Amino acid sequence: MPLVPLRSALDGWLPGRRPASDALSTIAAAWASIVGPAVAAHSAPIALNGKSLVVATRSSAWSQQLQFLSVTILRGLAAIALDEPVERLVFRSGSLRAPRAGSVSPGAAAPMRQGIGRELEPEPAADAGEALERVRRRVTSARRRAPSACVACGAPVDAAVVRMCAPCEGGATRARTLQLERIVYLAPWLGVEDLRQQMPELSAAEFESARRTLLQRWWLVLERCRRSGKVSGSRLERQVASSYVLLQSRLPPDRVTPAIVRNLLGDELEAMLWPGSGDKANPADSSKTIR
Repeated sequence: MPLVPLRSALDGWLPGRRPASDALSTIAAAWASIVGPAVAAHSAPIALNGKSLVVATRSSAWSQQLQFLSVTILRGLAAIALDEPVERLVFRSGSLRAPRAGSVSPGAAAPMRQGIGRELEPEPAADAGEALERVRRRVTSARRRAPSACVACGAPVDAAVVRMCAPCEGGATRARTLQLERIVYLAPWLGVEDLRQQMPELSAAEFESARRTLLQRWWLVLERCRRSGKVSGSRLERQVASSYVLLQSRLPPDRVTPAIVRNLLGDELEAMLWPGSGDKANPADSSKTIR
């Protein structure tokens, strides 16, 4: 018998005949050589239903791509020594899982911790304690790999220039916005430069955003008051109207006149909030408290 180079012998080798119960493992072992490494990284045979092979794909686009390759795939499967040939292919897109080696029977699909070319989804945790421990290990591993950590909670962040994780950054933003809105409510005549004495990093855009939000919110309170025709016992509407007039007009309290109040609120609201000729609207007289 003539000798042949080892490389030539390996290039022409395909898995030989195996027991019927191991047919799916035989197909899985030859899958990369049938469809190619690139396609195999996004697909895997998961079950044999009679003469039909069920193939899992990573997405519907990959299922469509493999549909175009069906003739080539069936031809490659025919070259494998199987007890029962595969005649049909069924593609399922979604979670990609591969069969567990040595424990697959025809007609049944079994999950596998490792697929072709990459690690896939792990086995389900046995109980809540094991699941929690897995989460802890993943978080610890992510922290070690991350270039930096959140300065507030220590969670890993992707970029070295990011100081906080998304939840902490969102919480800090909400707290900062609330602080700004409280200051503006108490002293709505202050400008950006005045507010920077308490909030040094305040920008003009940030202030303008808070100003628009407060004006809209306050006007809803005043509009409900006008429609109901009632003022609450706490006189909250009067306090809100005072802040609304000062913030809308951008004038200090000593420059706001009854005419400006009527122009911004309307005669009806002015009469409801500052009734009586001797108690005309003067936002500077309205005390404000935050609870």
